[in-house]
Amino acid sequence: PLVPEIRSLSSRVERFLRLKEKAAADKQIAIILFNFPPNLGNAGTAAFLNVFESLHRLLLEMKAAGYTVDVPETTEALREQLLEGNRLIYGTDGNVGGVLPIEDYRKLFPAYTEMEPFWGDAPGEILNDRKNFQILGCRLGNIFIAQQPSFGYERDPMRLLMAKDATPNHAFAAFYTWLEHSFEADAVVHFGTHGALEFMPGKQVGLSASCWPKRLIGSLPNFYCYSVNNPSEGAIARRRGLATLISYLAPPLEQAGLYKELRKLHDLIAAWRANPSEELALEIRELATLADIEGGSVEEPDESFITRLNAELYQIEERMIPLGLHVMGEAPPPDSLTDHLALIASHARPELDGKSLPEAIAGHLNKNFRNLEQEMLHEREAQEAWHEIAAISHEAIRRFTGRLQEHSSSHSVTMKQRLEGSLPVRISEADRYLQEKAGMKPQELQRFWNFLQRIMVNLADNPELQAVLNALDGRYTLPSPGNDLVRNPEIVPTGRNIHSLDPYAMPSPAAVTAGGRSAEALLDAYRTENGDFPRSIALVLWGTDNLKSEGEGVAQALALLGARTTTDELGKIADVELIALKELGRPRIDTVITISGIFRDLLSVQIRLLDRAARMAAAADEPPEMNFVRLHVLEEMQERNCSFEEASNRVYSNAPGSYGANVNHLVESSSWEDEQELADAFTSRKGFAVTSAGEWLECPD
Repeated sequence: PLVPEIRSLSSRVERFLRLKEKAAADKQIAIILFNFPPNLGNAGTAAFLNVFESLHRLLLEMKAAGYTVDVPETTEALREQLLEGNRLIYGTDGNVGGVLPIEDYRKLFPAYTEMEPFWGDAPGEILNDRKNFQILGCRLGNIFIAQQPSFGYERDPMRLLMAKDATPNHAFAAFYTWLEHSFEADAVVHFGTHGALEFMPGKQVGLSASCWPKRLIGSLPNFYCYSVNNPSEGAIARRRGLATLISYLAPPLEQAGLYKELRKLHDLIAAWRANPSEELALEIRELATLADIEGGSVEEPDESFITRLNAELYQIEERMIPLGLHVMGEAPPPDSLTDHLALIASHARPELDGKSLPEAIAGHLNKNFRNLEQEMLHEREAQEAWHEIAAISHEAIRRFTGRLQEHSSSHSVTMKQRLEGSLPVRISEADRYLQEKAGMKPQELQRFWNFLQRIMVNLADNPELQAVLNALDGRYTLPSPGNDLVRNPEIVPTGRNIHSLDPYAMPSPAAVTAGGRSAEALLDAYRTENGDFPRSIALVLWGTDNLKSEGEGVAQALALLGARTTTDELGKIADVELIALKELGRPRIDTVITISGIFRDLLSVQIRLLDRAARMAAAADEPPEMNFVRLHVLEEMQERNCSFEEASNRVYSNAPGSYGANVNHLVESSSWEDEQELADAFTSRKGFAVTSAGEWLECPD
């Protein structure tokens, strides 16, 4: 039996059970904010989250629920108390709310001796006065609002992540030691996406008692408010940080629109189309160059050039950008959701029999939607038809969302009640508009309107803050998929424990189709520009992107290699096979794949598929001119006198337990002299290839 692991698990279970029994007024709760990179005004920031407004609301809810907490009057007062306070006295990045004597640290955290080879004798250089560690934060009754320390040197905050073998620093360890043993926290809440605890060195999964994340969190129940659209890093927080995730929404999206030179360019194109002239065409070309946007080559006739340019402008105008930051517990106003719901409607939906709303509208207008998508890039008439269809779709959604604030002036009526009470009227308005503009029959879209209604109701019923309180009461947190609202509307309501997906169903059929199309589009674009197929392509695959898209990147890589997945008798993906060259109709492209550390940790099945596909291609008895993988493997074996196994390596990542290339951090910190240093940093971090046995072997060459 693994005695240390058994003791650790039983201690954690005991602490969770204690949350159920202990009165709220007696609970000591630590809420941890993040500050990275340090000294750059980033204290209290998180992905897509208005941290201090959300935190202030949580504290008010905790007080109402019986917690002993002194809530500052305003959000700004809370920020001031945490980030200013006595910081000038200590010379720190925020208020010092506690201290841990160095001798207590050594007694309470004996693993400090393993850290000294990396960080020097305790206490090290960070957040201490040689007698005491300084714990950044402020105490509000029984609630301690804390700042997680930097996990590297002040002058080199990325040192920990740049090292192949390292430990957390003394200040980081002292911080969690103080929370558990001095403050005696009953639980911690990591507030926002994301901190550094879960990225500390150790095993990727199945952490032992000697892995640093487990050593640091100890037996503390760990709840983590996490952005719902980041399931890959959320899975790391669960597996390595031992966290229960509580999801929060990303802000709604709105169309980016056009501004400055782009708006002027749009107006000039409209003027040229109303009254074409050489002077206007020349001004359009000059402004397009100034705005760094080109519709086509300068040798093109004006009509063709301007049509291409207009298509590019339209794509820019339609791009979606986040609308502000999310406040936990706050539902987005329904009238702010029009653009977001229109984006959802622009994707194929089962509620529309596998079509998008614009595609359904196009069908009623006797237009071929797929052809319009291609033709609008170079045909003016197709652009006009596309704009008309998009405008009808957007206006129908706007009429469906309605002006809900006008339906009731009573504060006793909830938004959910307003949505339910106004549904027949909103459906009628949208149906009447679509009948007038596109000849669509009333009730034809009943399933679709009900689908959008469910999304709006789930958004209106925002239980995020209550979910935090439920977790702190030791109650069960329901599971939820992690994704964005467009790809998977089942992510709402939020306030649930994010999971990712079934690894044996990835890439999904839809991802295979999309990945195959993107691979062929990439090859077509290269052939158009260069006259032949590329012999090699480098791909970077990220965990978050592939989890959200159900494996589009994986499918694209397999398509380039000329391979596809196979399933077992239960329908689960079991292996890959090569597509015959006759069926493929082109050479196999040598594809070198660099994957993120999170992809490496979460998607081991997909790594095996990619590696096996590359090695099968390398071993295939095919003409080298039709199999660039085999061509390059044979060349490398001869040039480097290496084995077939080594020459066939095509999937690379960090060493196990390590994350990130961190070239960007070297650039931001200006801690490099020439470009070769950046290249060396990348290869030293990402120069580990997966072998056919599934092991990671360092081979930067």
